[in-house]
Amino acid sequence: MPANDHDGVVSSLADQTADGFEVLVVDDPDIGVCEARNRGIRRAAGDVVAFTDDDCRPPADWIASIRRAFAETDGLVVLEGPVEGGMSYEGRRKYPTCNLAVDREAALSVGGFDERFEYWREDTEFGWRLEEYGAAAYDDRVRMVHPDRPRSSIVEENEALLRRTHPEKYEEIIVPDTLGGRVNDWLWRRGVWDAIDEVRNHG
Repeated sequence: MPANDHDGVVSSLADQTADGFEVLVVDDPDIGVCEARNRGIRRAAGDVVAFTDDDCRPPADWIASIRRAFAETDGLVVLEGPVEGGMSYEGRRKYPTCNLAVDREAALSVGGFDERFEYWREDTEFGWRLEEYGAAAYDDRVRMVHPDRPRSSIVEENEALLRRTHPEKYEEIIVPDTLGGRVNDWLWRRGVWDAIDEVRNHG
């Protein structure tokens, strides 16, 4: 995981019900998130590499659920799951790296994260390349808690590059959500939905 304030996530990983796994923290302000994740992939000892972010809190069964999913699905190379809290995700083949697990050999074979997509769509683009290498899955049991709102924001150049690089997948996966997704994202980042929830809860 790229790291800024990683004590909380490391503590959550120490409380996992699974054992026999390693935690790699890449804490280097001079490199980007793509390079940090690629370093983690290269240095990992396990067959499966799971990613999360420094501002996330993995539930106690997170690693056990990842192991179970890979054991149950032949040829699985990329796995995503639900995210709740400051952001929500329910599985739309966008592969957010706050809750992503990959087959290490497959990740190395596709070249890891593409640094051209630094800070926006690098996870989606990585997942789409992995889809061409083996099986992909979304598993409700592989949950992640993202307490705060994500720090990332839309980078239009990266969005355009993703569309040029994967035109068919972009039209299938991204375009149907574009208008509603961007409007909701804009409102959410400005606290509008929080204000509405407050009214609902106390109205």
